[in-house]
Amino acid sequence: MNRKLRRKREKLKRKSEGRGQTVARPPVFKDAVEYLDAGRPREAEEAFRRHLDATPGDALAHCGLGAALVGQGRLDDAVGCYERAAAIDPDLAEAHYNLGVVLQQRGTLDGAVAAYGRALAVDPGYLEAHTNIGAAFDAQGKPGEAIAAYRRALAINPRHVRAHSNLGAVLQRQGKTDEAVASFANALAVDPDFVEAHNNMGNALDDQGKPDQAMACFRRALDIRPDFAEAHHNLGNTLKKDGRLDEAAASLRRAMEIDPDYAEAHWNYSHVLLLQGKLAEGWHEHEWRWRCGLSPSQKRDFPQPPWQGSDPRGKTILVWGEQGVGDEVLFAGMIPDLMDAGAKVVIESDRRLVPLFQRSFPKAECIAETDPPDPKAASGAIDFQIPSGSLGRWWRPDPDSFPGRPAYLKADPARRAAMRGKFKDGSPSLIVGIAWSSINPEIGREKSLSLVNLKPLAEIPGLRLVDLQYGDTAREREVFAAATGTTILHDDDIDQMADLDAFAAEIAALDLVVTVSNTTAHLAGALGVPVWVLLNTVPLSCWMMEGEDSPWYPSVRLFRQRERGDWSKVVDEVSAALRQRLDD
Repeated sequence: MNRKLRRKREKLKRKSEGRGQTVARPPVFKDAVEYLDAGRPREAEEAFRRHLDATPGDALAHCGLGAALVGQGRLDDAVGCYERAAAIDPDLAEAHYNLGVVLQQRGTLDGAVAAYGRALAVDPGYLEAHTNIGAAFDAQGKPGEAIAAYRRALAINPRHVRAHSNLGAVLQRQGKTDEAVASFANALAVDPDFVEAHNNMGNALDDQGKPDQAMACFRRALDIRPDFAEAHHNLGNTLKKDGRLDEAAASLRRAMEIDPDYAEAHWNYSHVLLLQGKLAEGWHEHEWRWRCGLSPSQKRDFPQPPWQGSDPRGKTILVWGEQGVGDEVLFAGMIPDLMDAGAKVVIESDRRLVPLFQRSFPKAECIAETDPPDPKAASGAIDFQIPSGSLGRWWRPDPDSFPGRPAYLKADPARRAAMRGKFKDGSPSLIVGIAWSSINPEIGREKSLSLVNLKPLAEIPGLRLVDLQYGDTAREREVFAAATGTTILHDDDIDQMADLDAFAAEIAALDLVVTVSNTTAHLAGALGVPVWVLLNTVPLSCWMMEGEDSPWYPSVRLFRQRERGDWSKVVDEVSAALRQRLDD
């Protein structure tokens, strides 16, 4: 992004607004410009003010004063200067452009877009205005407009490095990684040392599943700029995905040394620590998620002070859910610890979980998450509040702190019995629920496989397979049946994601669940149903990096990928284990 203020070194003469004549500017104006160029904004401000005392209608001087104020960090005052300059001379494109820059720096994106638009109406060939309005559109979440703006900039100057790089970044976020890589390559063809393009190229290659090439890009960026915190952070993330956790931790720590307030680095470092089983350190770093724009957690405002691990006896504590349904189920495993310690608990959760949580935690008060929050959640009778993901700091500081509860959620017994009768239908077969996909927008692809990958399960006699995959799976099941001759049972009366209480009863009705890491895995584990979880090489931090067991869920057995993207060996191991179970 190029948001540099445009301060053309103005000669001593300039056409008078609308009259075609020239005016000579006094030496004080020249002095002010030279102060600006020398990086002396206070002296520049004084000189421009002296000039404006004598010539208050000089639009360009108001622009210069704005630049001097920006140089001192006085953005609000600068806005007024640029607005006055634009009012005096509406055809002064620099006034509109610089106003846009300052508004963009303040986060006033609508105003910035409008100001850049006025600059471009005056001067359609204003290259920097096209580039900056593209960045503003991108920040507004308008990728189509951003792409169009960058392409207009490149039509004016095909060698505009930053426009190529910014265009690539937008294309990458849209999943158009091939086009993104081409844009970054165009930027680097113009300037091989353009460090941001190397960094962005690394991100795109990482998205393409090319970790070695991605890491080479990040390291090239760091060769050029060793203190580039973002490149250290991105290198650390790619190393983490590649399973090289010690190296990942070192890169992330380096990013934090350069920028101690780098929230994303702290947050991603927490995942590395948790994967390594360094729980106390990991939970501490995990608190940075609230300052991290990439985190799925959203801070909710409640009037009560946060609970910070003090004695909970006799206190009423609001525990509110965060992230996704699977995370809420996972973290709910610590609510019994809080109640056993003497707290009265109010649980605010996804509305779909309220019936299941109320049945499972009858001594708690369960309310649905709403915006604004239910008045019960803001009650003065509540002493403290805490997001459920922060409970780990106090109740799961090390592997020995897990209580080993066989289950903590309870399905509706009547619905469970009815579903079990439907699935068994008098058959002696083992009733096995299967789920194969995650819809997580960031890492779902890594965690998922196709239903056809589970074909070996259809070859095992004595199994009856039940569809637990949320979403419309009809076409996949048809293909599976055609390829294997095995029909997967599907209950049309259950919409798993719309009715989680029914989904819990369906899971509880089964003998075994085989699933990837998704909500199904967490519900089955929390219900105490035997569940075999198929994991990619670097799974979610709750599964850690080693072992077949999970401290979170005693009923879980973990089957891990050995090579990134290769599910065949995992499925073969699951098939062998199923045959062994049937033989026993």
